[in-house]
Amino acid sequence: MVESTGMNTYQRLAVRLHELGMITRQKADESVLYIADWGEPHPSRRAEELTGVLEVCAVALQAHGEDVDFAEHAYAGIFEDAERMIGGAIAITDVDLVGEIGSPRALDFKVNGEVKSWWIEQDSDDYLDLGAIEEGISDLVPGGDDPRVFHCVPGDDACADDYYLLATPAQAATLRDEFDLRIKVRGSDGAPVHEQ
Repeated sequence: MVESTGMNTYQRLAVRLHELGMITRQKADESVLYIADWGEPHPSRRAEELTGVLEVCAVALQAHGEDVDFAEHAYAGIFEDAERMIGGAIAITDVDLVGEIGSPRALDFKVNGEVKSWWIEQDSDDYLDLGAIEEGISDLVPGGDDPRVFHCVPGDDACADDYYLLATPAQAATLRDEFDLRIKVRGSDGAPVHEQ
């Protein structure tokens, strides 16, 4: 692995993802080289800028807070990213956004053949319902013996992108504490963990 001396914060995060068992050594090495010229995160935007490393290392998916071309396709893209990150433990099919724009709608889909539905509230097909994604994301977890769940890494404001980190609760808490990331840690059951 690339020597850790002289690494920027972005690179140290990539290395830590490997140390926590979230990515392979090869992926960490590739990521460290890719982000070598990123410098240091701006102090006021540190948490937001570090989320880019999570995406580069393929441990987080992105939910767009701003304009998308077509909402149904954007939701399907989130599902495709989840499938890819999980590595075949889930298959998401039959994605269909039902109902009229401006009224509550249903985002229907199947996970490994099981019917799921998210209630979507949006005034336009150009935007996603980030609240519905956060509420329903636990439908996309690997399950079985895999303890990973999706933890929300919220954007700075209503129009900012949210990210979803696929990690065990312990891994998510470690990254939150060590890198001061705004990670909403969930338990292995997918329910939010309330810190004392």
